[in-house]
Amino acid sequence: MPIYCFLRVGNGAPVEKAMAVSELEAARRPDGLYEIDGELLSRDYYAEHGRFKDTPGAWPQYSDAAGVAVHQIAEAREKSVRDGVPTEFTADGRAIFRDREHRARYLATIGMYDRDGGSIESKYHGRAYSADQESRD
Repeated sequence: MPIYCFLRVGNGAPVEKAMAVSELEAARRPDGLYEIDGELLSRDYYAEHGRFKDTPGAWPQYSDAAGVAVHQIAEAREKSVRDGVPTEFTADGRAIFRDREHRARYLATIGMYDRDGGSIESKYHGRAYSADQESRD
């Protein structure tokens, strides 16, 4: 069940409430405030989402699509080092990405790209990545 962050209307004291999305929506008033357990609250989006730059729990990522067959792991690892994007693989051949930049750079070296990857993906899309490219960009 998600935990939502609020501020008490009047004194600004922080309040955290665990509730289902349906409960949250039912507590929302037309003026955008929430009435929960007899308290008038405003949603504190910054407390919920504003203090981190990335989603650290999402990394590392393991990719089947960018992976290789088990007998190709050593070769793929060596090629990634030669291409300037050292990449590790799981025992079953899945590529291990440390962060978005690493994923985008590695995918470019193998001719792939994530269509939902955001702006970092477009930096490398449509062209092969090479280690000396960093100095030209």
